[in-house]
Amino acid sequence: MLKGIVTTLAVMLVCTIIPIAQVLLAPFGPFLGAYFGIRSINIGDRSPLLAAALFGSAVGAASAVILVLIAIIITLAAPIPGRLIILTWIAVAVFSAYVAGMSTLGGLYRLMKSQTAARTAVSEPG
Repeated sequence: MLKGIVTTLAVMLVCTIIPIAQVLLAPFGPFLGAYFGIRSINIGDRSPLLAAALFGSAVGAASAVILVLIAIIITLAAPIPGRLIILTWIAVAVFSAYVAGMSTLGGLYRLMKSQTAARTAVSEPG
């Protein structure tokens, strides 16, 4: 699972640092990252929805840890008024939930696509 999470976070990072494409790629970074990251996960006998939800939750938790560390550093390093500190922590919660949701969708899309391809390969004579 760790390999998949690191892959997802790396794809998200790449999507945000490409200079001009970041406007289009950054919002889809968690989806694309989970699409490629969930390949290394052994889902066993779980349904694709459950496996994708667990993976998305793990990616969301990992990104929450990163965002919390960044928020702590920013609030300690810069003199920020109280209202903006509250908005900072709201943004951490919203972005973490967004990453978890989009990662779940990306992983679910990959799992359903591979499951459909496997069923098609089995049903074709040949």
